[in-house]
Amino acid sequence: MKRHVVGLMIWLAVSGVSVADEAAPVTLKTLTDYVFTHHPARQAEASMDALAESRLALAGQLFAEPLSLSVNHFNDVIGSGDGLQEWESAIEMPIWLPGEKRQQQNLSRHLAAEVPYYQQRIRLDASAQVREHVWEVMLSAAKVRHAEVLQENSENLLKDVKSRVEGGDLADSEALLAQTHYLEMQSQLASAKLDLQQSLNQYQYLTGQQVLPDEIEESLPESTEIHRDHPLLAELEQQIARQRSEVANARYDNARHPSLSVGIKRERDEHADPYNNSIGVGVSFALNDARYQQPAIAAASRQLADLQIAQQQQLRQLEAALLAATDRLNSLQQRQEMLKQQFDVSQQYVSMQQRSFDMGGIDLTTLLRSQEVTNTHRHQLLQLQIEIQQQIAQINQIAGRTL
Repeated sequence: MKRHVVGLMIWLAVSGVSVADEAAPVTLKTLTDYVFTHHPARQAEASMDALAESRLALAGQLFAEPLSLSVNHFNDVIGSGDGLQEWESAIEMPIWLPGEKRQQQNLSRHLAAEVPYYQQRIRLDASAQVREHVWEVMLSAAKVRHAEVLQENSENLLKDVKSRVEGGDLADSEALLAQTHYLEMQSQLASAKLDLQQSLNQYQYLTGQQVLPDEIEESLPESTEIHRDHPLLAELEQQIARQRSEVANARYDNARHPSLSVGIKRERDEHADPYNNSIGVGVSFALNDARYQQPAIAAASRQLADLQIAQQQQLRQLEAALLAATDRLNSLQQRQEMLKQQFDVSQQYVSMQQRSFDMGGIDLTTLLRSQEVTNTHRHQLLQLQIEIQQQIAQINQIAGRTL
């Protein structure tokens, strides 16, 4: 199998499609690095870091809320008019609740820890895109190679038929049939080349490269199981850890912080005596505010449950997809063995038909029909070999193996 894929890579290089060289090595990893670096989803990383830093900065503040200044003035000018005046001013200093700063710091750490898991998921997506486009190019190249073989065979057949028509061994209608067959093969080749060029254009747009890696085959994982360190599951696990911190922090969302106030008071009576100055200290705190905290705690707990459910569903989906992909690989390998036998038999048959045609035992239509069967088997066998390698790459993708 590897021999055929390597042969196709060599044909790509000969046909003008660049393959990586030693001076500028291009590998599946370097392609994935490029796609990962330019992935649009990476724009969210800055906001994730900013959110974690904002929580950490909040936990570093001396007071739980901004300080507030209040100023009050009382005057009886619109009342008794006795000249009574009073000024009051105070600074309110909200105090952190017990354990609140620690919970803010924990939440900040969990938020910051999400970024690497987020990046790993993006890299897995980048790996999927690279795998898809590389193997699309290979499948398109196989179609072009098949079309070239058919075109070369039809051209040789046309020359042979024309020679025999000129010698009087075949009727003129056979030459017309051979000419029609040759033109049809040319049309198929042009169509296949167009598909290959489109695949190469998509590959270049994604990877920024005009060359293919010289090594694209992957090996099956040692264990075809979904592990907890799978990028999709690991990210959800970290989100669950962060949400647990959110639940612990939710009890402070609607809580009223105790407040320490320090103020001064100035007052004088109707005799316009000098102001009497005094200093006051006060403390305020909420009574029985637990009921006001419950909605935020319940909402955060619901989000935690949703994440836990999502993780279980993701695990089941991955396990089902991996099982289906493994079954498909086994099916492709079994089909490959049968196709090899069919191809060997069809090759023997077409050789016999060619000898019969050379001796005038059959007409050109019968020969073309037998050649078509053999060529179809040859193309299916090559395409199947590529699909097997593509399926192995798909299994690695489902298993969470990044490039």
